[in-house]
Formats: sequence, structure tokens, C-alpha cells
Amino acid sequence: MSVSYLVAGTALISFVLCALARRVPLLDAPDGGRKQQKAPVPRTGGLGMLGALLIALVAFAATSGPGAIAEAQPIQILFMAFLAVSPWLIGLADDWLDLSARFKLCLICLWAALAAAPFLASGQTLIGVAVFGWLIVITNAANFMDGANGLALGTLGIMHVGLFPAYAIMMLCFGTCAPDLFGEYAIVAQFAMFGAVLGFLAWNVRGVLYAGDCGSLGAGGLFGLLAVYHVSASMDGLRVALLGLTLSLPILVDVLLTLAWRSLKGRNLMQAHTDHAYQRLVARGWRHIAVAALWWGMTLLCAVAGVLALFSPVATGDPADAFPVQQLVALIALGAAGSGLWLWERRRA
Repeated sequence: MSVSYLVAGTALISFVLCALARRVPLLDAPDGGRKQQKAPVPRTGGLGMLGALLIALVAFAATSGPGAIAEAQPIQILFMAFLAVSPWLIGLADDWLDLSARFKLCLICLWAALAAAPFLASGQTLIGVAVFGWLIVITNAANFMDGANGLALGTLGIMHVGLFPAYAIMMLCFGTCAPDLFGEYAIVAQFAMFGAVLGFLAWNVRGVLYAGDCGSLGAGGLFGLLAVYHVSASMDGLRVALLGLTLSLPILVDVLLTLAWRSLKGRNLMQAHTDHAYQRLVARGWRHIAVAALWWGMTLLCAVAGVLALFSPVATGDPADAFPVQQLVALIALGAAGSGLWLWERRRA
């Protein structure tokens, strides 16, 4: 299955499923605050993207050989599938039942704890704790950024594809590493997610379909899992972690600085608000597509810089086990630049 066919096919399936999902009577009504649309809009786009993603993975399983996954135990396959689908289901439950913010956070924490459990069980306590915190932060951050058409999901689509170079490096181990039981499916999920986002954006950028918490939590959670799949105590594991963080900067900078600003102002962190930089730009009169394009551009910049830094040891001749200084420098520099832009926008009248 070629990448182009995978992306195009998943995009088409997602477009069709999103069209069907618009018929589901689950609407996002304007409230005069965060929700400024003129009329109620279906918030079921997440269902279309999830359906397209699952169809792509099933099609890959049906058309490819057994691969390394044949060596996995059924319980391992079920566990991985459960982790991948859970954020989508938590979001869907919130869309349908309007869960309280605290209860939804508890569910996400439980999911993150399950994902971190293998690291903790193997004695990698610090990594397990870091994975737990990372999954909570990136999943909620994706949800917080889903307030302008195209922004959050378009950004997450780019972030998913940006992980591929790290997976390619980890798979080219020339027989010196253990079989990667789920690596092929993780790569398919990255490009299938990108295609699913494209199909969804055909509706979303026109403001006629929203992702809902199902889509934002699901896509954010999937990226979070894929970003830590190869994380370990080795230098390769650190390189993968740094790439994931670099790709996430356009989302993390806005979310973390906004939360810090609200905390300093004594405002409720669990309450919905319009204090994010992207929300302020929309309030200033920016079109949604312009704000989304800005975030897409920043994410592409982070992806290019992150990948170049990832491959820099090859160009410089550094040993494979050397500390990834270039990646750390790129992360800090891009984070500082993003923070400067956030502060500049905040100080504007």
C-alpha cells in the first residue's frame, strides 16, 4: 500500500463518513462566549475521522502479510487497540453526555496511567511518570486548541506525519534491534490520520462540521501515544521524545503560557475561556482560515527544524550514542521564539 494511495483513500473515506456524521443529531450551539458561530453546527467530525482511520488499518491488515504483529500475543494487540481508541471514546462520551471537566480529566488520567504502566512495570519509573504527564498534557492541549476552524486538527495532522522520520530511523536497525511488533501499523496510522484530517477539513474549514471532543481528544491522544512509542532510556529514545516535543510546540506554547497567565490572574483553570492567542486573533478580526494557516505554518517549521536536527548527527559524523545537542537546541530556540510571539500578542492593546 503506497503512501499516496493510503492518504488519498483515507481522505475520501473520511470525507464521506463526515458527510454521514453530519446527520447525527449532536449539535454545538452558539453561546455568545467561546462559541461564536451563527447557528448550531454538528460536532460529529471525530466519528468520521475515527471510522476512516479504522478502515485504513483494517485494509492494511487484510492486504499485507502477517508481519511482526503475528508474534504479538492477543492481549498485547487488544491492549494497544484499547489505548488508541480510548481517547476517541472519552471524547464521544463527553460530546453526548456533557461530562464535567473534572470527570473527563479523571478518565484521561486513567487512560494515561494505563499507557504508562508498561514503562513502570519494566522499572523505567522516570520515563513512565513522564509519559503519564505527557499524555495528559498533549491530549488536553489538543482539546483546548479546537476553537477555530481547521486549526487544531490541521495542526495535528501535520504533527502525525512529522513523526515518520523517527519511525523510519528506528525501523532501519539493520538487524540489531528486537522485532517491532506494532511499528508498521503505527506508521500506517500516522499517514491514515493525516488523510482522515484532510477529509474532515473539507467540511470543517467551511464551518459546517466540528470535530467535537471525540475528534480533538482522539487525535491528540493518538499523537501522544505515537510520540512515546519508541521512547526509552537510550539516546534513540531521547531523540524520538525531543522530536515529539518539537512538533508539539505550536500547541503547547499557547496552551501552557495561557494556563500560566490565567493562574497568575487567579482565574479558574477548569473553566472555558477565550484567552488563548488564537482566540484573541479571531476576536481581532482574523478569519479562521488565516489563524489556522498561521498555526499550520508554525507546525511545518517545527517539523522541518525537528527533522533536520534529528538527522544532524549523520551530517556531522557524530557517534550514534551521542547526546542529541542539535535537537535540544532546536527545541529551546523554537520554544523561545514561540513564547516571544505569544508575549508580543498578549501585550497588544
